[in-house]
Amino acid sequence: MATKRLFFGIGLAKSDALDIQSWLAQHVSANKAPTLMRNWHLTLAFLGHVDSQREDAMVDFAKTLAAPPFQLHFSQTGYWSHNGIFYLRPDHTNAHHLLQLAEPLRLCAEQQGLYRNPYPFSPHITLFRGVKPTPQVNSPLMPFSIAVTQFHLYHSHSQADGLHYSPIHTFKLSA
Repeated sequence: MATKRLFFGIGLAKSDALDIQSWLAQHVSANKAPTLMRNWHLTLAFLGHVDSQREDAMVDFAKTLAAPPFQLHFSQTGYWSHNGIFYLRPDHTNAHHLLQLAEPLRLCAEQQGLYRNPYPFSPHITLFRGVKPTPQVNSPLMPFSIAVTQFHLYHSHSQADGLHYSPIHTFKLSA
């Protein structure tokens, strides 16, 4: 049976992605190129390889989640040395809203026999992957906020021009 590599996540507006890209180009030095701007997102729950039956079950479950729209504020970077991931992390201001989405999605994935993440939820936007040493930040990121009004089920797939994270389902948040 055919499967797709899937995850739930929150996308960025193009204007926010362009601001991040400009900051990276002007103020961050690394020995490799950043991840592709088109793929920047905040992962809520990674599912792994999913067949169509379990994809349908995850979509049906995601439709039942009730969460109000909220804001995420970004002003800090982080670095995980074990995998060379340099990232943006949201401030803790609305962490409970993120958990309201992420935890049930992660639990449902486990119950469906999909990926079980051994790490606690750590929201972030990956800017560099496999980069060592730590990128040098010459000027801090100008803080910005994003309005989270929806989340997506993404399909991770390769094309001739590289990896693409394509939204295949969108779920609106409402109070």
